[in-house]
Amino acid sequence: MEQPKGNAYLRSNVNLLQFAWRYWYIFLLVIVVSGALAVVFSGPTFIPPKYDSHAVIYPANLGIYSGETRLEQMQQYLESEAIRDTIIRKFDLYKEYELDPEYPEAKAIMIYLYGEHIGFEETRFESIRIKARSTDPVKARDIVKEIIFQLNHLIRETERSKYKENLDMYQEMVSQKEQQIDSLEKRIAHISTTYNIIDLSSQSERVTEGYLQFLLKGKKGKEFEETKAIYNNLEKYGKMLDRLHVQVDEIMVTYAELLLELDEAKRNYTKYITYSNVLVNPEVSDKKAYPIRWLIVLSAVAAATLFTFIGLTVVKYSPKKQ
Repeated sequence: MEQPKGNAYLRSNVNLLQFAWRYWYIFLLVIVVSGALAVVFSGPTFIPPKYDSHAVIYPANLGIYSGETRLEQMQQYLESEAIRDTIIRKFDLYKEYELDPEYPEAKAIMIYLYGEHIGFEETRFESIRIKARSTDPVKARDIVKEIIFQLNHLIRETERSKYKENLDMYQEMVSQKEQQIDSLEKRIAHISTTYNIIDLSSQSERVTEGYLQFLLKGKKGKEFEETKAIYNNLEKYGKMLDRLHVQVDEIMVTYAELLLELDEAKRNYTKYITYSNVLVNPEVSDKKAYPIRWLIVLSAVAAATLFTFIGLTVVKYSPKKQ
């Protein structure tokens, strides 16, 4: 039973081919006409040619956050709204894509068209390829260059905001230490001037010795009273003054360390570095990337021929007559 079915299927195909060959002149005419029309309508008058430009960049000077690689971070920056909206605005892509910005769904359509014309993909060499397509080859090149510029700018501003937090923190800490030092030095100056204590270590030894000499000799008078007053002041405020000096010294050590941290925070905040190494620079293309005319012509000819064959088969083909 299988052999007769196979023979019938083969015979049916042969009959179809014979039927098609009978009307070869119609197919030839369809091929010529559809091919000519495809050539005309795929020309620049009806389909403006578009050109590609691309660059390959490698991440640099990026830290690692939340387990993300530098490549993943850069990809997220490239796909950010900030870069997308800047490119759309600067190169007037609404006009290029013939899209009315007042249209209710213009934003969603623009995002779709932006993704169709501008793309980012990771390469197998741990870099990122940036590609832009435009009707103007120079514009396509400029879009890629601007994306790289905006990428560095966006990362720099993001990093600066974090460095600004550190800078503000260290400035506040330094200011607090300065206030503490100023307060302690005022207390020291007040005690020194009020109670005539100038140099605690040397003055304490001399005053004590002089006071004892006065006592041993039994001398009285103005000089004795002055020495006695200083001796009493040293006895009463000496330890306090000593502790204040120790506190100042300890705070000064911390203050010096904070100044170094503040200088580092200032350098980080004001530094100007790039975050992408350009491995392949964008260029102005001299060859269009779209449309692919031969593919359009081939598709049009194939579709027209198939449609003609189906039409002829429906209208004129009869298996019994073959």
